[in-house]
Amino acid sequence: MTATNTKLTEVTTNSMATQRPILYRAVRLSALFALITGLTACASGRIDPTDPVGENAKQIDGIMRLSGYLAAAVGIFVAIAVIAVIVKFRARPDDDPDDLPEQIHGNRKAELTWTVIPVLLLVFLAVVTIPTVFDLSGKSDGRTIKVEGQQWWWQFSYDIDEDGVADIVTANDLVIPIGEEINLEILSNDVIHSFWIPQLNGKKDAVPGRVHHWRISSPVPGIFYGECTEFCGLSHANMQMRAVALEQDDYDAWVEEQMKASSVPTAASAKRGYDLFGQHCVSCHVVNGVYEAAANGNANLTSGYAPNLTHLMTRTSFAGSVFELYNDDGSVNIADLREWVRNAPDQKPARPDNRQGMVSFAEVLNETDLDDIVTYLSTLGGPPPLMPS
Repeated sequence: MTATNTKLTEVTTNSMATQRPILYRAVRLSALFALITGLTACASGRIDPTDPVGENAKQIDGIMRLSGYLAAAVGIFVAIAVIAVIVKFRARPDDDPDDLPEQIHGNRKAELTWTVIPVLLLVFLAVVTIPTVFDLSGKSDGRTIKVEGQQWWWQFSYDIDEDGVADIVTANDLVIPIGEEINLEILSNDVIHSFWIPQLNGKKDAVPGRVHHWRISSPVPGIFYGECTEFCGLSHANMQMRAVALEQDDYDAWVEEQMKASSVPTAASAKRGYDLFGQHCVSCHVVNGVYEAAANGNANLTSGYAPNLTHLMTRTSFAGSVFELYNDDGSVNIADLREWVRNAPDQKPARPDNRQGMVSFAEVLNETDLDDIVTYLSTLGGPPPLMPS
């Protein structure tokens, strides 16, 4: 009997020795995972879903926080229960290894408890969430802006008439007045995208052939950042947008500026750039008043649309909001704008050979040509009413 106990002790010891490195490895990996998760959560950025500003975003934030609190409570309860079971039923030195614990086949009270409580929690969340979902999808009495996603940027059209013609068309910057709930009609001109500016509302898919309604609003002026949240191809990660919320007077002034058509420049360099633009860019881009051949979805792209550049300089960004249009000192970001015109696929991944994205002009335009085109672009409106901070 003594030999048997000794042998059993040795087997148990060896088994524990074998399991110890595995346990230590699991602990180390768990600690590393927790550290990475913590660092990721602390990473700074312009897109912050935890800081809602618009009323719709605050509703979503409230539900998410409630769900998180309930999940945390359940997690804590389960952790305590697991620890209690481990402590209460742990093996003790004086236990006979040949003795089996009491065998239990079903426990009605326990089974009802772990079934009924989650059901009640889910019913509670449904009662709180479903009315909010319907409320967020409804339309307001405010103005309507058409939102179109395409590879890989966003277009916004204002005051569309019965013939589908918009008074104002912008790209990347969605400009709205504060204190007004704006209706969005969201669609796509090529593949599925998803519109998301988290400080103003949740995400809403942009689907070809369908129109999805959404609302955004901001009680304060500011610039709020967003991005596409549905994988849509090569430059999905570079398909961003921003909402610019303005005081009513500033918004009215912006609308008045946007309604003005462009004209042919008189300065020599800008005039040469204007002529070069007419040779190389008008198969895709529109400049109201001078170059309108590519209007109404006839751009030489899969989506049929390229950014309307009539008032380019009144925006804060370009190239799907990847680049700032102005430097911190308020000067035009000539360096990035020039490189974008020269070789856009090198600045932002695209497939111009498949009519997805802007082509390269590196072998077409010389240095003087590039300077002239950028000079012309710099005459197209500006500056924006609100600069990024």
